[in-house]
Amino acid sequence: MARIAFHYFPKNSYIHRWDSRCKILGLLIITLTLLDSKPSWLLLNSAIILGLLILSRLPLKNLFHDLRNWAFFLLILFLFQALLTPTNGLLLGALNCWRLGLMIIYGIIFTATTRPREIRDSFIWFLKPFSFLPARRIGLMLSLSLRFFSLTLDQVEEINVAQRARLGDRVKNPFRRIKFIVLPLLRHSFIKAEEMTLSLSARGYQDELPVKLPEFPLLHLIPVIIFVVIFIIFRSLS
Repeated sequence: MARIAFHYFPKNSYIHRWDSRCKILGLLIITLTLLDSKPSWLLLNSAIILGLLILSRLPLKNLFHDLRNWAFFLLILFLFQALLTPTNGLLLGALNCWRLGLMIIYGIIFTATTRPREIRDSFIWFLKPFSFLPARRIGLMLSLSLRFFSLTLDQVEEINVAQRARLGDRVKNPFRRIKFIVLPLLRHSFIKAEEMTLSLSARGYQDELPVKLPEFPLLHLIPVIIFVVIFIIFRSLS
């Protein structure tokens, strides 16, 4: 089953064709709304996510499969919040987990519908007016960080499959199980980082080289404007 979480998933959908700079602007606006954990805002963002999933045409079965591990993480956070907060712990824990879950799904949709190269070019475009910043290097590091994160998730899954094939899941000592995962993961990460450094050096990477950026499509700003209008109206009504 193909992974979707923090991987680019090619599709011919409107969200995939939407300009990545507009996606980043929309993501920033949505992030500001998620700073408030009111149920009304969370319901609005849940409806937006449902619409984005329909427009992006991502396979929901694969998405829900990838979200299982994140659901376990959110469950732990919920238990900590519920047990350590004496007043309204259950409610606060549920709202915070709901909000974090929405953030995770927004991030998955963004990375699944945006190529790493487009993410790099978008950040270079945003940082271009600031001449004192190395825009090309920052954009490259951000895109590589997302790429390394997705590769790390893949490597963890491969290690778990290899451990189960060798009956490693029957080991009861949690520290030994962690060691069997962390050590191969660190080794693989260092090897990948070295390979990436050699690849950039072999291709003559330089910060001074010009980058040809696509023109900004003004029509792609319409969904961002619609987002802003909806949030302003919703803010005035709530």
